[in-house]
Amino acid sequence: MRKLLVLVCFLVLSCNQVAKTTSVIEKNIICEDCLVTKEETAVGIAESVLFESYGKDKIEGERPYRVTIEKDSIWHLEGTFWSVGFGGVFDISISAKDGKVVEMFHGK
Repeated sequence: MRKLLVLVCFLVLSCNQVAKTTSVIEKNIICEDCLVTKEETAVGIAESVLFESYGKDKIEGERPYRVTIEKDSIWHLEGTFWSVGFGGVFDISISAKDGKVVEMFHGK
């Protein structure tokens, strides 16, 4: 049983190292009246708000970010949890229409 646990931990940590170096395909929103149409813009807005609220080192430690588009009008970004055990990551939603933060929190 102990060998199985060690093997599982090794595989999880190995996968995490690969994920840290993997680049993400950039996403775009096709919307004529939206201000935030590119993933890089949404990430820039999110980082500026998150750095101010939770600290730059903490948020940068949660890279790569998972970025999705909800209903073609909301950017949703989540951090990556790299530790073994308990903890949390940021979660932020940004309106593509005006760039305003719709919702933001950080798990513990």
